[in-house]
Amino acid sequence: MEHNPKLVSSEVAALWSAYMQNSMAHCIVQHFDAVNEDVDSKEIIQSALTNCQFVVNEVKGIFEKENHAVPIGFTQEDVNIKAARLYSDLFALRYIKYMAAAGTAAAAALLEVLARDDVRKLFSEISARFMKLYNDACDLLLKKGAFVRSPTITPMEKAEYLQDESFLSGLIGRHRPLTVIELAHISKNTETNSIGRTFISGFSQTAKSSEVRKYMERGTEIAAKHETVFRDILIKDGVPLPSSWDSAISQSIEPPFSDKLMMFQINSLTAISVAGYGTSVGTSLRNDLGGHYTRLVAEILEYGHDGTKLMIKKRWLEQPPQNIDREALRNRSV
Repeated sequence: MEHNPKLVSSEVAALWSAYMQNSMAHCIVQHFDAVNEDVDSKEIIQSALTNCQFVVNEVKGIFEKENHAVPIGFTQEDVNIKAARLYSDLFALRYIKYMAAAGTAAAAALLEVLARDDVRKLFSEISARFMKLYNDACDLLLKKGAFVRSPTITPMEKAEYLQDESFLSGLIGRHRPLTVIELAHISKNTETNSIGRTFISGFSQTAKSSEVRKYMERGTEIAAKHETVFRDILIKDGVPLPSSWDSAISQSIEPPFSDKLMMFQINSLTAISVAGYGTSVGTSLRNDLGGHYTRLVAEILEYGHDGTKLMIKKRWLEQPPQNIDREALRNRSV
């Protein structure tokens, strides 16, 4: 007997999220493609477009087959490919690298909650495609001398066990040196904030809504503040600072993206930051770092919550699939 189970909630969630993220990224990369002048980046940009469209088409096919509503997501109405350049070609390449890394990680993590064979095969394929895109983008950034590396440390002479609890709180009057795990998370969180700050700076000058512009300006300040916190930690520890992720932003005020798309992208980056900070708290043993992350994540959560309320107010926030409201059915008027 052929076994053809219905999609379970975790599979619907994975498919829905993949559709939303990739339909958005497809719009953003279309703008990058339209203004691109870097011949070396052309093939990678085309691969990014192909991958995003692949995910959208595959998810749409599964939803239609299972009689699930296909998400609205983002369409050609959310991108103006005739708009003037907003970001540099180098930033476009760095965004694709970042997007590919996030796509690979998300697809791999979701495999744990997927049961159906076709859905598992799809997310395995997504992970493989975006991993290749990530490696290709890394190779090109290295070739251009533009890959932002995390700080280097002196090689450890021997492995040893901890001797006392001062490792957690530091020595009297000072903190012990950062571990490589803590350094890795600080570097990653600095990168995420740098990308977000660059994005928001461009969004703030092209958004049509005054409320969105105000929200973006606030986001720029928060991202810059968080970058400063992380860089100060490195400076106090005597760690060489990684090169900057800053990329040129044009003076164009012509919006290449809809306000709806820009808000969704920033909320996505906010969610990634919250997840990144949460992981950092769990793997950072120095007590002062936990304090920093706890304080910063609270600020990010508040900012993201305000963004969600703004999107609901503007009717830009698409409702994810949800369970039936049994109580509403029971209380319906006769």
